[in-house]
Amino acid sequence: MTLVDSGPASTGELEATARRQFRRARARRRRAQILLGALALAVIIAGYGIVSELPSTNQALLPPLSKIGSALVDGFRNGSLLTAIWASLRRVAIGYVLGCLAAIIIGSLRGWYRTIGYLLDPIIDGLRPVPALAYIPLVILWFGIGESARVLVIGLAAFLSCVVSVSAGMKEVPPVYVDAARTLGASRGQVFRTIALPAATPYIFAGLRVALGAAWGTLVAAELIAAQNGLGYLLEEGQQFFQTVTVIVALILIGVLGYLMDLLLKLLQRRLLRWSPGRV
Repeated sequence: MTLVDSGPASTGELEATARRQFRRARARRRRAQILLGALALAVIIAGYGIVSELPSTNQALLPPLSKIGSALVDGFRNGSLLTAIWASLRRVAIGYVLGCLAAIIIGSLRGWYRTIGYLLDPIIDGLRPVPALAYIPLVILWFGIGESARVLVIGLAAFLSCVVSVSAGMKEVPPVYVDAARTLGASRGQVFRTIALPAATPYIFAGLRVALGAAWGTLVAAELIAAQNGLGYLLEEGQQFFQTVTVIVALILIGVLGYLMDLLLKLLQRRLLRWSPGRV
C-alpha cells in the first residue's frame, strides 16, 4: 500500500484560493469606491442643476448646466480651452518636476546625513511655514513677470510640500536593514542608494501627491503674474468681466486635470510599491 503525501498540494491549493479571494475582495472594494464616488458626484451635479433652475435663482451667478456644457463644447471646438489647458499643464509640469526633484535630493540628504540635516533644518523649517504665494512679490522683483517667474512659484510650492515627507521617510528607514547591509560590507553611500532610498519610497510618493495638489493650487496665483493664457488667466478674466460660466468652466478643468494627474501618480505608486503593505 502506497501513501501519497498531499500536504504540499493542499498547501498550494489553499494559497491559490487565498490569493483569488484577496483579488476578488480588492476588486469589490474598487467597484464600491468607484460607484460611491460617482454617486456623490451625481448628487452634487443634480443638486446644482435643480438650484440653478429655480425661478428665484439669479442665473448670472448660478448659470444652468446647459450653459456650462455649451461653454465647454464651444471652448474645445474653437481651441481656446485647449490652448489654456496646454499652457497651464506645461507650467505645472515644469515647476512640479523641478520642485519635486529638488525636494527628493535635498530631503534625502537632509534626512539621511545628520550633518547635512543640521545645516539645512533651520533654512527649510524657516521657509516652510511661509506660503509659496507670499514669495510672489519677491519673485517679481528678482525675476520679473516672465514665464520663469510663474514656473518658479509653482516649483517652490511643490518643493516646500514634498521635502518634509522625503526627509521623514529617510529617517524612518528600519535600522535592521541598515545593520544587515553594513554587516555584509556595504559602505554608507551604498546603504543610502540601495537601502534607504527604496525603503523611503512610500514617503516620497506621499510627498509627491501632496506636492501635486500644492502645484495646482498655486497655478492660479502664478498665472496672475501678467499671464496672457492658462486656466488661471481664464479665472481672472471671468471675474473681471462677470462671466460666471467662464469661472466655473476653468474650475472644472483644473479639478479634472488635477484628479487625472493624481490618478496617474496613484497607478504608478501601486505598480512600483507592490511590496509595500501600505500601498494605495
